[in-house]
Amino acid sequence: MYIPKEDIYEKLQETGVTVLQGAQEAYPNPPAITFTINDNSTELDLDNEIASQSIIVSVDIWTDTSMEASALLNASEILMRELGYKMTYSADVPRPEGALHHINCRFETTR
Repeated sequence: MYIPKEDIYEKLQETGVTVLQGAQEAYPNPPAITFTINDNSTELDLDNEIASQSIIVSVDIWTDTSMEASALLNASEILMRELGYKMTYSADVPRPEGALHHINCRFETTR
């Protein structure tokens, strides 16, 4: 079974910002990226061997400005595509006055 965390962590570090694998409560000072694996399920063949895996990754981008968040989203999408992931969702998360700019996006692949 393929465990994607290390590959994703190393690739997202190429953005030059802090990257953490974990929940949003763990985010450091911006700019930063946090990510979690939402699904890593397998399909088995008739011999009970792994035929493929469906992997879904949630990426959260935390910045001080909207422009910086958008630029980091663009960089993250390019890097994740290099790993074979397709961005299937992206949203600006509404922010209360004084909160960080936050973009949540989802990437999916089948291996």
